[in-house]
Amino acid sequence: MLTIITSDTLSQLRYVIDQLTQEEYTLKLPILNQSSIGQHVRHVLEFYICLSQGIGQGVVDYDRRTRNLSIENDPNYANIMLDELINIFCKGNLEDTILTNMIDFNGAVITSNSSVGREMVYLIEHSIHHYAIIAIALRNCFAHINVPEDFGVAHSTSRHNRSMVEAELHHQH
Repeated sequence: MLTIITSDTLSQLRYVIDQLTQEEYTLKLPILNQSSIGQHVRHVLEFYICLSQGIGQGVVDYDRRTRNLSIENDPNYANIMLDELINIFCKGNLEDTILTNMIDFNGAVITSNSSVGREMVYLIEHSIHHYAIIAIALRNCFAHINVPEDFGVAHSTSRHNRSMVEAELHHQH
C-alpha cells in the first residue's frame, strides 16, 4: 500500500511539471520569496534520492543530501528523476528494510532507528507540504495550469473533506 501511495504522490508532481514551460518552472516568484517551483521540486526529490542512497548504506542523513541544480533548472530532467524514484520505491518490498536516521542539531548528531517504510511516510508528508506551497504559486501565477483539487492536501484532510461532502449529500436526501 505504501508503494502505491508513494507512486501516486510522485506522479502528482509529474502531472504538474508536465504542464509547465521551462521558463515557468524556473521563474523566481515573489509569492515563493523569490524561489521557483523548480527549487521546490528539487528539494522534494532530493529527499527521495537521499533515502534511496541510504538504503544501501543502512543510514539516511537528509542534511547531507546533494543539491542537484539540474532538477531545479530542467523540468525534463526532474521528470526523469521522478520516473527513477518511482521505480526504486515501487519495486520490491523495501518497506521493512531497517535504517538508522541521522540528524545533526547544531553539531549534536542524533541517531534514531527507522525503516524505509517509516521514512517513506515522512517523505510523503514532506512532499505534500511542498506541493501545497507549489499549488499556491500555480494558482496565483499560472492560472492556465490544471492543479488537481487534492494537490498539496494531506490524505487525512482529503478523506475528511470527502466524508463531509457525503454527509451533506446524505442530509439533503
